[in-house]
Amino acid sequence: MKKVILIALIGLILYLPLSSQELKITGEMWNRWTMEGGKAPGDSSNTILKNYFSLERGYLGLEPKFSETVKGRFTIDIFSSDASNDGAGLKLKYAYLDFSNLIPIPDLTTTIGLQKVYFGTIYDWNYDLIGKAPSDEYKIANSSDYGITFNGYIPWGWGEYALGIYNGEGYKNYGANLKDNIEPAFLANLRLTPVGGITIGGSIMANSNGRNKLLADNTTNPNYNQQLLTDGLLRLAYGPLDLWIEYLNKKISYSEEFSIKDYNASCLSIFSTVKLKKLIGQDLDLVGRYDRWDETDNPANQNLLNCITAGLNYKFMHDESANPAMQLQLNYVYKYYDEEESSAQYTNKLKDTSTLILQLKWRFNNTITL
Repeated sequence: MKKVILIALIGLILYLPLSSQELKITGEMWNRWTMEGGKAPGDSSNTILKNYFSLERGYLGLEPKFSETVKGRFTIDIFSSDASNDGAGLKLKYAYLDFSNLIPIPDLTTTIGLQKVYFGTIYDWNYDLIGKAPSDEYKIANSSDYGITFNGYIPWGWGEYALGIYNGEGYKNYGANLKDNIEPAFLANLRLTPVGGITIGGSIMANSNGRNKLLADNTTNPNYNQQLLTDGLLRLAYGPLDLWIEYLNKKISYSEEFSIKDYNASCLSIFSTVKLKKLIGQDLDLVGRYDRWDETDNPANQNLLNCITAGLNYKFMHDESANPAMQLQLNYVYKYYDEEESSAQYTNKLKDTSTLILQLKWRFNNTITL
């Protein structure tokens, strides 16, 4: 798969300049140091569990402009990985075309291919915090998937909307994982801005889950398990403060042939950014986040996670558009479980961790006009 992606990238680099009006070459790299502390199994004292450097994420992309109404994006995802013999992983993240006049509705774009999933905050998460968006962090929804979406803006600046049909498998699965996918995922997303500085929104996504599971007699399950994802959010932006509150729910329903009981998972996430540039003259941000993640409401297997993040962003170099080209991010992440409401393996704070992350994030882009 890696060779296929590399060959495709080289082919696009050679071909796109011949067929497009404009070509933007982009890149973004996350060089990271991580140190995690906690209790090791069988040891009651705190110790260092992880301490390493990594290229946590690297994006290399091409964004061709074929006309005023047709644009594309092709992005590969590079990352450090112990799962590979060469210590690195490579995946295709985006490969899609945007058509702005395919359907004669003002401000409507039709997107076809491997693209963003318009669920909750996952599709416009800008990584002011080092961690992922809540729906991505807790595996509620995929950040990109194969499909088609219709996304646009509501007139007079009232908000935005999206309707989508996806495989429902995410960008990391392909081939054999898709052969039994006869039920696609359906998505609807809506955000409203009733007044300046206030945004309210919601998303809903329904798809099948847990393919190829067997029944008690080892026959293939004819009915897919159903998954219903819902999201509600509130954003308050005033002056230097940008505050988000997001609530997510995942409902899993099993076929009657299964002995597994239906369950719900939920997450409450509150995250904020305070921009200090106007106050101190330096492009410095204070960031914070609190998550409460309940992976199941089944009392027999309930683990309630609390996660607190605090950090700083220092943007010390900007590009021609005044966007940060280089920034240094420092995050402290403390994860702890409610022991009285979690399973036995989480007692005595065995799973609680404290993590310090220092990240140099840098990006570049160059537009070639043909």
